[in-house]
Amino acid sequence: MKIKYNGFHFFFLFFFTFVFSGLVNVNAQTATYVGSETCLSCHNTTVGPSIGASDKTSWRTTLHANGYSEVLDDRNSMVLEKGIVNDADQNGIDDFHDGLDLATTPNFAKFGANAPKLAYSDSTGYTITIGNEVMRVYMTYGGSGMWKQRYAVKIVTTSGESADYYISPVQYNEKTHEYVQYDPDYWYDSNDQPIYDPATSTLADAANGKSFGKGCVGCHVTGLSVEQTADGEWVSHSAIAVDTAKAGNNPSYFDLDGDGDLDEINTGCETCHGPGSNHNGNPAGIINPERDMTPDQINNLCGMCHSRGHSQPNGTFGYSFDDQNLMRWTPQDIIDGKKVADYHTEGAGLWGDGVNSVKHHQQFEDLYKSSKPTFQFHQISCIDCHDAHGSAREHQIVEEREEEGVDSTLVTITTDVDDNSLCLSCHATHGDFADISVEMVANITNADSLAAIEAVVTQHTHHPYDPEGNGASRCTNCHMPKVAKSAIKYDIHSHTFDPIAPEKTKNFNMPNSCAVSCHGKDDPTYPKFGIPITAADFTDWAGANQQALADTLMHYYGPDGIWWKTTPVSVRLTDLETPTSYKLTQNYPNPFNPTTLIGFSVPQASDVSIVIYNSIGEKVEELVNTRKEAGNYFVNWDASQFASGIYFYRMQAGNFVQVKKMMLMK
Repeated sequence: MKIKYNGFHFFFLFFFTFVFSGLVNVNAQTATYVGSETCLSCHNTTVGPSIGASDKTSWRTTLHANGYSEVLDDRNSMVLEKGIVNDADQNGIDDFHDGLDLATTPNFAKFGANAPKLAYSDSTGYTITIGNEVMRVYMTYGGSGMWKQRYAVKIVTTSGESADYYISPVQYNEKTHEYVQYDPDYWYDSNDQPIYDPATSTLADAANGKSFGKGCVGCHVTGLSVEQTADGEWVSHSAIAVDTAKAGNNPSYFDLDGDGDLDEINTGCETCHGPGSNHNGNPAGIINPERDMTPDQINNLCGMCHSRGHSQPNGTFGYSFDDQNLMRWTPQDIIDGKKVADYHTEGAGLWGDGVNSVKHHQQFEDLYKSSKPTFQFHQISCIDCHDAHGSAREHQIVEEREEEGVDSTLVTITTDVDDNSLCLSCHATHGDFADISVEMVANITNADSLAAIEAVVTQHTHHPYDPEGNGASRCTNCHMPKVAKSAIKYDIHSHTFDPIAPEKTKNFNMPNSCAVSCHGKDDPTYPKFGIPITAADFTDWAGANQQALADTLMHYYGPDGIWWKTTPVSVRLTDLETPTSYKLTQNYPNPFNPTTLIGFSVPQASDVSIVIYNSIGEKVEELVNTRKEAGNYFVNWDASQFASGIYFYRMQAGNFVQVKKMMLMK
């Protein structure tokens, strides 16, 4: 059951947390990891219900449980989420068995004889050869059929194999069945010659930026600890898969550190619930985020992994971590008041508007640019839409929610993205959807309910209603367009929940919701307004066709839009050339209510701080506190929680300091 965080339920959540948090805290101090299979020995359909435990065995088939897989042999070849699945020629045999030389593929041809060569044998397993360097593949990442697959190898050195694992430059995109380079500069020099050779010293391994210990383990290992070798490599340790009888033949477990024990190399139960040794059927002996955490705490729990940046305070690792004390966060830390910002320095990759993500793995950064965490009708947390244990739906979307219907009766709603029932399960009864009842959403396939919903949503969207057909009036097409990249452009949804206006295509050569979801595709289903859109236009946002389309779309959705009016964006792309000096721009709009955009420029890599002060000089918010490469940036300030008045914003980067004034008018 999904908890609704408002009214009585919200009060109960805080009451329960207050009463039991002390017990949870005491237990957490002495608890040890027991392993996911131990948890599932109770939380299953055979044993669980008899003792009141809910079935969570579906976790085994989620992407949380199957991000990384051990591939010491080929028993799971071509099995999604379990083994090697690369098959560029679609002959049903993985390309390692085919002995594929990537010099024959377009993206690796330039390396000639030194291009990666894939191979498999029973004695050496899967290998990737670059030049004279033959490296065994120990683990794969991905392979779900949705995005990509990468390969973790050990580098052969003068001392034998490296201590750490490294992600090879070979990436297989599953949708297009093509190979693309993954950060090849860590494997080839400026002359496209291999960096590594069997004569390489171990010291050279530590310079490879594709280190598993410095990058991947932060989210894909349960109970993480790390240590650095004398040669500078990082060795990772994780919680042990205690129930080896069930874990033994499952490639989701692997002896990561070579100590003879199978390890939890993925996001196991105890990543989110904390060590389980004190649980043993006692609810106070384990953390249940739905019960023990507020919506904001739940978001920070998920955000520890679903964010992009570096560890605190030294930026050593590419994940949330206390790199001063080599300590990982725990769910208990979050209950005790810690947040993502305490372990993580933001390093999001954004489009030119400074708001929307162009890179994947940034859902947390997106979410906190939206109004969802402070939504007046229902404070939104990640688990309102996503089920960490669910695998029946893509992206682990929840299958049902409970909401209060008439007379405060709880109504169970079967939820789906494609028919809008997931979004409407929250938005029904208020705002633009006040005339839609919870009961209508629960019975969305009923003709009368569907007709009533269609009338309301169509008025909101100004479009016909066909969310499950051509996607017209589907909530996520406008509010969560796919504008970020994981494997191919564009395969990841935005999580800012704000439609991206066509004017941003004009200003920043970036996709807008209307074009990227519908009108800008080479698809006759959607009107093109006489513009000859082709497949080549889909990623060419600076091109004449997408620019012309944006001009047309702004007639409907823009500063003077006849359907939706937007706040004009002040900075044009011609202003965004590589800067030659530090600069802090005047916020726009000004005066504003409640959001405003602040632009700044740095001519060289710099530590940048931008802080907001009120009229009496008190610091009220820190917008930027991180290292930025040379470039032009934008940061959005949401002042919805602040009173009207004069505010000042101060930028410091090196010796550059500048202060500007702005006015919030509500």
